[in-house]
Amino acid sequence: ENMSGEEDIAVTNFRRYLRIDTEQPNPKYYECRDFLYSLADELGWKRWEYECVKGKPFVGMTIEGTDKSLKALLLYSHSDVVPTVKDAWKHDPYAAV
Repeated sequence: ENMSGEEDIAVTNFRRYLRIDTEQPNPKYYECRDFLYSLADELGWKRWEYECVKGKPFVGMTIEGTDKSLKALLLYSHSDVVPTVKDAWKHDPYAAV
């Protein structure tokens, strides 16, 4: 929560992202891409897609820095997850509660 007692927007967006069904064997890669694109557009970041394997898009985003003399930083993540044993969870693991 932030100082006003509201949930931080980063937490809200992360919860929205967690709710996208990316469980193998049929992860919704394009739904993830669309979500990430909407965030990039909202924040004014450059975005692109590279699809070396059909149906598995790689999403890239660039945040321009203010000091061009500094080195770039690359952060990497993947969106798909292994199947869960949902009966072993108290709450749906993808409900992001």
